[in-house]
Amino acid sequence: MNIVLIGFASCGKSATGQELARRLALRFIDIDREIENLYARACGSRVHYRQLIEKEGMQVFFELEHEALSGLANEDGCVIAPGGGAPMRENNRALLHALGTILYLRTDPAVVFERMQAKGLPLFLRDDPSPEHLERLWNERHAVYQQLADCTIDNTHLSIVETVDSVMAALRLGGRPAAP
Repeated sequence: MNIVLIGFASCGKSATGQELARRLALRFIDIDREIENLYARACGSRVHYRQLIEKEGMQVFFELEHEALSGLANEDGCVIAPGGGAPMRENNRALLHALGTILYLRTDPAVVFERMQAKGLPLFLRDDPSPEHLERLWNERHAVYQQLADCTIDNTHLSIVETVDSVMAALRLGGRPAAP
């Protein structure tokens, strides 16, 4: 079975996923990289997913994201990190459930915003790069993430290593959270 990490952008899905995969000797799959690979195969040129969105638009990105998730149906023994928006689309939710155990990495919006400022704000904040706008989006997504998840790990104040430890503890508990 696979482990699927969901959560808002900059919550640590990729870093946690890489470390978790390393510890468990599993393959790590970052859906944003898979989208880039699909685009490169289809168009003959490799572009970063942000450039893909700017060049082709969100609809093309969403279609490639769905295709990437669908393409994992027969994969097993992977840690998968979809983008923060993937669970927001109904057509992806069943795919995510079918892929494996879903763990929501919950990070407070203020911390998410700090991390985003450090590495560059995502495109979805381009028109309104305020903490208030991010918090509104975070609240919308949080409800969906929580409903979809088998387990929630609050990693707001955890390092990557501590987050992975919490994920592993939750998995040993059969998907129940290690702590509220």
